[in-house]
Amino acid sequence: MSEKIQNVLEEVGSKLENPPANKDALVKLLKQAATSLSELEQSPSKELLKSMQPFVNAIVKPELLKHHDKEVKLLLATNTCEILRVTAPEAPYDDDVLKDIFRLIVSTFSGLRDTKGPSYGRRVTILETVAKYKSCIVMLDLECDDLINEMFTTFFTVVSDGHSETVITSMKTIMVVLLEESEDINQDLLFIILSVLGRDKKAITMAARKLAMNVIGQCAGKLEPGIKNFIVKSMSGEEASPSVSQIDYHEIIYDIYRCAPQALAGIIPYLSGELLTDKLDVRLKAVKLVGDLFSIPGCSIPDTFHPIFLDFLKRLTDRAVVVRMSVLEHVKLCMLSNPSRSESSQLISALCDRLLDYNESIRQKVVAVVSDIACHKLSSISPNTLKLVADRLRDKSLHVKKYTMERLSDIYRTCCTKHMSDCYDWIPGRILRCFYDKDFRSDTVEYILCMFLFPAGFSVNDKVRTWVRLFSKFDKVEIKALEKILEQKQRTTFYLTKRYSFSFTIQESDDLEVKKKVIICFRYMSHCFTDSTKAELDFLLLHQLKDANVWKILTKLLDPVTSSLQSSKSRDELLKIVGQKHPLYGFLNILSIKCSYILFDKDYVKDILLEVDLQKSSRNSLLTQSCMNILVILASFSPLLFSGTEKDLIHLLEDDNEAIKEGVLHVLAKSDGVIREQLGESSKLGLFLERLCLEGSRRLAKYAVLALAAITKDDGLKSLSVLYKKLVDLLEKKTHLPSVLQSLGCIAQTAMPVFETQETKIQSFIKKDILGCSEKTSDKTKESWDDRTELCSLKIYGIKTLVKSYLPVKDTHLRVGIGDLIKVLSNILSFGEISKDVESRRVDKAHLKLASAKAILRLSSNWDEKIPVDVFCLTLRTSELGFPEVKRLFLRKVHQYIKDRSLNPKYACAFLLDLGSLPSVQEEKSEENRNLNDIIHMCQQGKTRQVSVQSDGKFLAVHPENILPYLIHALAHHPSFPSLDECKDYKAYEPIYRKLYLFLSMLTHGNEDGKPGDSLKKEEVISVLSILESIRSSEDATDTNISKNSYAICDLCFLIVKRLAQKQEDLQEPLVHVHVPQGLYTEKDKNEEKEKEDKKHATKGQTWLGEASVVAHFESLNMEANESVASINIEDDMLKDFEEADDNEVPLGKILERLKAKITKERKLVKNGSISPAVQNSSYIDNNNDDDIFGMVREVDMNNSGVSNVHEITKSDEKHKRKRISNQTISVSVAKCQKSMVLSVFDNIKMSDLEDKLDLEDHVHTKEHGNTDGSDLEKPKRHVDTDVDNSKSVSLKKRKRVSVAGLAKVGESQHTTDLIGRRIKVWWPKDKEFYEGLVKSYDHQKKKHVVLYNDGDVEVLRLDKERWVLQNKSSKSPRPKKGSVNKKTKVVDNFKKNNESSDIYPSSMVRGKRTLRKNTKERRKKLEYLEVERTYDLDNMTDSEHEHEDLTFSKVNNLDSDEDASDKQRAKDAENRLPNDSDSENVADVSESIEEYDDESDDMPLGVWKSRVRKSDESK
Repeated sequence: MSEKIQNVLEEVGSKLENPPANKDALVKLLKQAATSLSELEQSPSKELLKSMQPFVNAIVKPELLKHHDKEVKLLLATNTCEILRVTAPEAPYDDDVLKDIFRLIVSTFSGLRDTKGPSYGRRVTILETVAKYKSCIVMLDLECDDLINEMFTTFFTVVSDGHSETVITSMKTIMVVLLEESEDINQDLLFIILSVLGRDKKAITMAARKLAMNVIGQCAGKLEPGIKNFIVKSMSGEEASPSVSQIDYHEIIYDIYRCAPQALAGIIPYLSGELLTDKLDVRLKAVKLVGDLFSIPGCSIPDTFHPIFLDFLKRLTDRAVVVRMSVLEHVKLCMLSNPSRSESSQLISALCDRLLDYNESIRQKVVAVVSDIACHKLSSISPNTLKLVADRLRDKSLHVKKYTMERLSDIYRTCCTKHMSDCYDWIPGRILRCFYDKDFRSDTVEYILCMFLFPAGFSVNDKVRTWVRLFSKFDKVEIKALEKILEQKQRTTFYLTKRYSFSFTIQESDDLEVKKKVIICFRYMSHCFTDSTKAELDFLLLHQLKDANVWKILTKLLDPVTSSLQSSKSRDELLKIVGQKHPLYGFLNILSIKCSYILFDKDYVKDILLEVDLQKSSRNSLLTQSCMNILVILASFSPLLFSGTEKDLIHLLEDDNEAIKEGVLHVLAKSDGVIREQLGESSKLGLFLERLCLEGSRRLAKYAVLALAAITKDDGLKSLSVLYKKLVDLLEKKTHLPSVLQSLGCIAQTAMPVFETQETKIQSFIKKDILGCSEKTSDKTKESWDDRTELCSLKIYGIKTLVKSYLPVKDTHLRVGIGDLIKVLSNILSFGEISKDVESRRVDKAHLKLASAKAILRLSSNWDEKIPVDVFCLTLRTSELGFPEVKRLFLRKVHQYIKDRSLNPKYACAFLLDLGSLPSVQEEKSEENRNLNDIIHMCQQGKTRQVSVQSDGKFLAVHPENILPYLIHALAHHPSFPSLDECKDYKAYEPIYRKLYLFLSMLTHGNEDGKPGDSLKKEEVISVLSILESIRSSEDATDTNISKNSYAICDLCFLIVKRLAQKQEDLQEPLVHVHVPQGLYTEKDKNEEKEKEDKKHATKGQTWLGEASVVAHFESLNMEANESVASINIEDDMLKDFEEADDNEVPLGKILERLKAKITKERKLVKNGSISPAVQNSSYIDNNNDDDIFGMVREVDMNNSGVSNVHEITKSDEKHKRKRISNQTISVSVAKCQKSMVLSVFDNIKMSDLEDKLDLEDHVHTKEHGNTDGSDLEKPKRHVDTDVDNSKSVSLKKRKRVSVAGLAKVGESQHTTDLIGRRIKVWWPKDKEFYEGLVKSYDHQKKKHVVLYNDGDVEVLRLDKERWVLQNKSSKSPRPKKGSVNKKTKVVDNFKKNNESSDIYPSSMVRGKRTLRKNTKERRKKLEYLEVERTYDLDNMTDSEHEHEDLTFSKVNNLDSDEDASDKQRAKDAENRLPNDSDSENVADVSESIEEYDDESDDMPLGVWKSRVRKSDESK
């Protein structure tokens, strides 16, 4: 074989020495050679190589290599390729020839595009040979970079999906070999590879893109540096080449991430930078890229990209909405691509955070994303996450709310399709709750329930089972919402049917009365729509519509026989006839839902009746009860659906199950005679119902009476008359009394003419033989609430029967004799029995009182004007009985009735009348407060919407503030109300104050949006004060002696209103005349009224509770604490503190507070003459000098002799200034005896040892918004210089600031340019401290001052809105002069010395600043300069300036107009105590010595502090 090949090659070689001119001959020779070479193995024998050498040389002659024919070139490439294979690894040619050969070979690859051409196979052979034997490596040795680039380009150009896997693999192998064997990757070659990458490139095939990605995937390590360099330059814009700039490096990153994410490790910081850049377009593109990377299906996020992932999630908080929207879309793609990915929890958590985004489009997008993910795979979204999404049903945006409802229905529909709805049954309930949203009502809710809640393929049976399961999980609110929807559907159906009945009359005549009736029908129906005004106009347009098909379809929808499926088809036909462009299209879309039976039809009722048997057989009582509940609701609002179900109902009625029997009776009672004709005169059913009325349980008896009346033709009069006689006979025999009494009460309500025939006999029997029966009391010391006797139960049933007799269904106002019943109830409320002579157990009396109170509540709905005031008060005090169950049950019933609008809101006073009852547990107290707040909020909504509720005369109790007169009257008549003349103890009135505060503070929560407020608005203040003034101008209608109690409560209310008022100016607004309830108050005599007719504003109280000392006490109470917490007895606490063990320290602040309180109290006792003369002469009371508190402190200190305890003194906190002035304002409120204002305690304090050195009064300015309670003030410390030789050390600790009342506003005249150059101290609330600074300038337009603080900080403030202290009243800070260099140096040295001794610089002290801190060195320089300037100010003060140095005082409401002579004298004495000229030189030194110990004095014992101050004075 080898010889034949050898001969052929020799022959061909000889002939090619002189190539034939004929192409065909040349082609023939080349084919023979190619065939022979293909049969040779690699590395043949030397003899064969030698014999074929002529052919090897001849084949590469220039005239052959440069031949123009394509076929010849292809054969030459084939032969040369085989020669390279055979002769490998030796090169048969020199470099130039090899370059020509490879150029020839590469040129053949372009023909690979034509897969069906005749030469395709030969080209594939060349490709496979080069790939298999890696002959392409020679190209690298020859440095054929351009040829390699051309080959790569050719491969990417010709590759296609039509190529076999072998061809594509060969191309990839050649490219990978060249890249791996290259020392450095040519940038042009890298560009060729990267230019193929990217999505949506029309010039690049998908096969080429895959080929490039495969090559990069195998050569990632080799290409990584070049890829990083290219991408980084592209990001920075350094690549200026047009061809390079056309490449989207984001697309390159995307494809490289798919094939070799490790090659992108170097660009992660740069990509993170793009995510955080300020350029929106760059940031948006980066977000899109990263989102696409993480959304690749089946691709997990590498650990190296986790920082990028976190930065990507942070873009959900980007300031640009478009960026956040893009992130949300890509998060959805990430979850849809792989719902079970490890990062899913982070993604869902990030989505939930955006549910509260300020942009409504973002919130809606989040709802869409979560819903799409849940519909794709339910298990990927937890029910708790969906509940967060469901909260958007309360979103402030209507679009978001509607969209959320639609998507929740989509999710639930998906759950039903996949039979996974058990965990998501809460969704329909949340949709039903939207009925109470004013933006939804029934329009949207019913539409969603009918059209989108269940899958289209759900059968009626499937829907019924789902509804039964849902009803078992619905709460009262959700069931009530469904009832309201069905009620509106019933109303719409009724009036639309009525209008249709008028249509024939309208056609025959133009009667105006008929047209008016039609308009009235439209008006009633329009109230069932969200926009009633627009709905009424649409009804009028519909009325004018002449298309008979529209009315024909609507009539068909009104027919209860029409099934839900038929209704849906008819509805679609109706909308198709109208067309989407018709103005009534949207209206008819809703109307066709409301008037049809799509939600529930007759098939539903039949299936529910069958479901009852199924659930009963499976012994599932919960679902059985749920079935009966649905039937009762449908019977109440759609009784026509029960036509034809009579046999099924009778069958269920014969069942032994009480729940089923009760439900069927209820259905019969609600059927409204629909099944009456089908039943006919069924004596069997009538006898069965009578037996239930006589012998059944009370619940069965109740519904049996109603059912008996419903199924008979004459509304039950005949059948009930027969039953009535039997009941009266059983009543006399005293058999089955509970059921008999129940049946009698129901007959009284439904058939009053029947009941009146023997009413006297029944009432007499109940009062005498039931209520008048006594029972011996037991000897039990403890009785449980559940230990109610049978006789007590019978009495309660008797009371209910009597009450029902005065609450008939019709003609209630025609009943007479209500006074006798109210008298009976009044006796029971008073004694627990109908009379004092009747004996019973304590628990039975409590039950009877509760039953009577509930009876009054029920009667109040129709007989409120007949209920006397004393009975009203007795009813309110029911909650004060000894059993906590009474209070809980009674208050819940009050809340329920008021919420149902069947009870006057004045009964809400019961929530505040537990003054004498046992303290409630925290859970009960929170429930009571929540229910009371709920009532007030409902009244506030009624006030806004002008809801009509029963009222007393002209006084509308529907307004929440109008409950106040009833509350004041009830409190004033309360037996536990203290006697104003005998009880002067503040503590006794605290419970009343707290109750009033609770009620009035809830008025701030009564906004329409439901958001809590923090103060009373102007309208509320005027309204409350007007009511108080009207009560003050009236007398108690029942007992004039109680009027003073009402006036005292009004005084307390005024204090609370003043405390809660949003602006103190509102208290001075003119009041309006209010008609208080006439049954509670009567007008005073005309002479007394005439004296007050000129009064236009709220005045001071008319009792001693309006005095200033009382004001100070109540305004210092902490109202945030629980109401049950009583105030501390001041005197007892003071004595207890003084009697503590020797190792306990008494804070100085507590001593001052206790002694001051005792002095005030004893002074009042002296005034009233109720204190002994010995006590009057005590040192604690000094009428001339007021309160020498520091003298008393010294006395206490000297009396407590013993070994002094010197404790280690700690350094002050960083938040305290080192050079802080010690004379800060004391905010303890002390009232003057005959004034309504409150002065600072230091207005009346005499300084003993420091009075000639420093006055400790500051001028306090409060914020404009009136923190009159002083809630953000801090009580400063006072320093006393007394002997401490044998004193017990008393700790001086920081104390909370006591509330200050009556702080006036600062006039604007004090905040102009007059303050420029003066030193002030500004209060910092977070630090609770004053900081000193210099006022530099004032902006008249903005009304702001520029303040330079001592630590170098600069702040721009509106001083009329800040609290600040004026340091130098009369002088401005001058600039430093040359003559004071020595003083400057001395102060600076001292300052530096102090700083060196402490580790904390003043500039580094922590403050709650609003400005950024400056450089420490610069701040220290400023501090030194300011310190020198401050010292210079002190040295150059004039005498007049020293008189006002550090002079402060507390400005009080109406202080200038009301201050008496004694106050002025004390102010004058204070000025006389200021230092004179001789002392002015030592003021700075004294202040400095005090300041030196001020920082340490916060927690320093009193004795140590006084000792230090004294030693400092001696050294000075």
